[in-house]
Amino acid sequence: MASAWREAAQRAYTAAHGAIEAGADADDEPPGWRWSWSRRTAVVAVLALALVAVGVAVVPRSLAGGGDREAVAMESVAPTTSAVPFAAAAVVVHVAGAVAEPGVYELPSGARVQDAIDAAGGALVPADLDVLNLARVVVDGERLAVGEAADAAAAGGADGKVNVNVAGADALTALPGVGPVLAQRIVDYREEHGPFASVEALDAVSGIGPAVLEGLRDAATV
Repeated sequence: MASAWREAAQRAYTAAHGAIEAGADADDEPPGWRWSWSRRTAVVAVLALALVAVGVAVVPRSLAGGGDREAVAMESVAPTTSAVPFAAAAVVVHVAGAVAEPGVYELPSGARVQDAIDAAGGALVPADLDVLNLARVVVDGERLAVGEAADAAAAGGADGKVNVNVAGADALTALPGVGPVLAQRIVDYREEHGPFASVEALDAVSGIGPAVLEGLRDAATV
């Protein structure tokens, strides 16, 4: 390492004062030359060490600053996440009868009978909506039959009783102990197995037990 510094100092001295004449002996050096040469060498060495020290101090600081800037940049482009709302619950209803477009429709939870009729294009002119509870909340899987005036009249039996072989699901809810779900079960059973032979035959429908059947005896007919 010492020889390297000495060579560097010699090159610097040669550039400033010219080459030393050949054959010159160290004893011929003028007084003070050796000290002068050593002083210049020391100055060059100090300057070189200072430059190295500055470079060592600056480079890590720059790298650190660059790392900070990179981290800030990554944070600025990092995608933000937001909660994805759940899809609203829905009900599926079969709208049949006197409507413009009978069919199966998906409605938002809490939809009313009127909403189901509107989804099917609205009721036709012959429809009798008075027998329907338009404000009732529809049930998932329900078949909503919109009857015509003649059908509504046929649903009423003698003494104002409800004909369980003709009435739609909404008309059946007028029976004691029969709600929308049970009314739809009566309609489904009737469509699958045919008309009921008697009021007592309603006990074959799931959900109609002895207590409900007893209340139907005076309100229903076949």
